[in-house]
Amino acid sequence: MESLGIEIKLLLGQIINFVLLLILLVFFLYRPIVKMLNDRREKIADSLTKAKEIDEKLAATEAHSKEILDKTQKEASRIINESNKLAQAQKNEILDNAKKQSDKILLGAQTEATAMKDKVVAEAKKDLGELVVAALDKIANELTPEEKKRLSDKAIEGIGD
Repeated sequence: MESLGIEIKLLLGQIINFVLLLILLVFFLYRPIVKMLNDRREKIADSLTKAKEIDEKLAATEAHSKEILDKTQKEASRIINESNKLAQAQKNEILDNAKKQSDKILLGAQTEATAMKDKVVAEAKKDLGELVVAALDKIANELTPEEKKRLSDKAIEGIGD
């Protein structure tokens, strides 16, 4: 090999230096870099797993929130419907009571008006009867017996009709 210009001692020294450098690089540079890359890969994988879990929890929370919101809206609609029905029932009851009261007042007024009318008519009949009796008394004194008979007959015919 010396004829080729290669010195064995120098070649062995360079091989040993290369192997030592390779061992040093592996222990002090390659392994920490690989360890750092593996740690980083694990952190990224953990972060992705946690992000996936967070997304799942967020989706579950959103679904739960939507479910609660739907229930709340249904409950609110039910309460509003019940309130409307109750208000309508109260309105109808108030209207019925008002109608009954107005009917009572109207009936009372009609009864009172009828009573007043009957009273006025009775008083008018009484007064008219007294006037008729007084007028007949004056007329009877001046009539002849034939005229009295004719008037009585005419009055009797009027009563019969």
